[in-house]
Amino acid sequence: MNILFEQFKGFYNTPSLFDNSFYDLELFDIEDIDIEKFDISNIEILQQLPLGKRVEYFFEAIIENSSRYEKVIKNKQIIHNKETLGEIDFILFDKKKDKYIHVEMQYKFYVYDDSFENEIDRYVGPNRSDTLLLKLEKLKNKQFPLLFNKDTKAYLEGVDLDNIEQKILFKGNVFLPRHLKQKDFDLINNDCIHGYYLSFKEFCEDDSFKKMQFFVPHRFDWLSNPKSNKIWESYEKAKEDLDFFIKITASPLVWSRKIEEGEVIIERFFVTWW
Repeated sequence: MNILFEQFKGFYNTPSLFDNSFYDLELFDIEDIDIEKFDISNIEILQQLPLGKRVEYFFEAIIENSSRYEKVIKNKQIIHNKETLGEIDFILFDKKKDKYIHVEMQYKFYVYDDSFENEIDRYVGPNRSDTLLLKLEKLKNKQFPLLFNKDTKAYLEGVDLDNIEQKILFKGNVFLPRHLKQKDFDLINNDCIHGYYLSFKEFCEDDSFKKMQFFVPHRFDWLSNPKSNKIWESYEKAKEDLDFFIKITASPLVWSRKIEEGEVIIERFFVTWW
């Protein structure tokens, strides 16, 4: 199994978190590609590169193989008086529209916390360190305005700021509370719902898990489809692995495998420390 290719496929196949433009932010749609024939041999990623930067390399590879788009800028840090004001993710040139596009890119995992009154507040990171609302506000109020900051112009030589659009590429994975039966939400693209979540305490107290096999993937492999996994562990080994993460207040993703009536059922879920 080519691990990097599985990650790349997982990135490409993850849907946009939104069906349409949202929060006054226009969406960027990746062109369709033949994923099984796509050549990733030119993608060089350091092993320790975090997931957020890893997916930027995947997006860059798709753009560099595009006949429509040309990459102009990637990860341009804007610095003034030794202070970093921010970073421009990508600027592309759209040959079809004869226009530049500033693309800010997000790839996120959220759990749906139904204790909040408004749906927009319910999408939070598994470790509760970030939220969808805060990310959207940062995009709208900081990252997009940065393009037109007077100190940014010097970093954008050759880019016509009078002929540019700003868009977000926002791919997302949403996990619902295990008890929640509703799977139809107004705010997000419901194709992004990929599993459920529960606390470590709930995991330990539910005997049904003892009949399953598990794998706790590295964060890099959160992108991958668990059906590609070949290594499965016992309940006791998984519980031991999970205990380590819970003690450091981290919420790991888990893949589970069980057989019901001769059918193999594979699921994804988060075990939360909170």
